[in-house]
Amino acid sequence: MARRRTIFFPPKSPRLARAISITSPEQFRKSISRVRNLKGISSTTKKRALVLAKNRAAAQLKRKTLSAGERKQFTAITKITIPKL
Repeated sequence: MARRRTIFFPPKSPRLARAISITSPEQFRKSISRVRNLKGISSTTKKRALVLAKNRAAAQLKRKTLSAGERKQFTAITKITIPKL
């Protein structure tokens, strides 16, 4: 039986991991601008990391033990559109 793949794994790029935050919608918006300004990382990698962070927020919504505030924040993050980088 094959191992099940998950979206929660250690980051491949520590610089991207430091730049991206999904603790609040405001922090995620700031993360988008921080990632946009990073040098030496391809735009495809940046976009992939932001989409992965957004998908992790959507996965958190499946948890049953979220407070109303956390649910509201993760829902707001999933509705944020990621611009072209």
